[in-house]
Amino acid sequence: MTASDWISIAGTVASVVGLVFSWMAWVQAAKAKVAAKEAADAVRTRNLSHEFTRWSVIARELLGAVWQLHLENARRAATELLGVLAKNRGWQAGLKRESFVLEVDEIIRLLSLVSKYLTEEAVFEGKRAKIAEHCEVIFRRLNEISGTFDAEVERL
Repeated sequence: MTASDWISIAGTVASVVGLVFSWMAWVQAAKAKVAAKEAADAVRTRNLSHEFTRWSVIARELLGAVWQLHLENARRAATELLGVLAKNRGWQAGLKRESFVLEVDEIIRLLSLVSKYLTEEAVFEGKRAKIAEHCEVIFRRLNEISGTFDAEVERL
């Protein structure tokens, strides 16, 4: 064999080795991409769990304010919940199930009704039982969603 044959063989081996290393790097990158997506989903789920827990606490405060006839506290809690649920819908990207989106839409609808009832004190006092009923549903549904996310966080 001549020197050029050896150079050709060495070049071919180097090319094959480079191709193998490139393929191995591609496989590792694909695994890293999957791991990064799973980590991002876990963080999103944990954050949603915390947010829904916080929102259910506000809903409990709203319910308490309605039963105690504290109009200003009820208005504050209803306004805060409407603000975070209706106006900041970016968190819905983390809701993997359409049923959660529908649940939140129903909560927003009930909050809108409650907010209308809270506009005047006479209306508030006259419709307290109906407002309390809506507030209980809001609280229960936010709690259920929060619990579902808590369970997901535990599995992660």
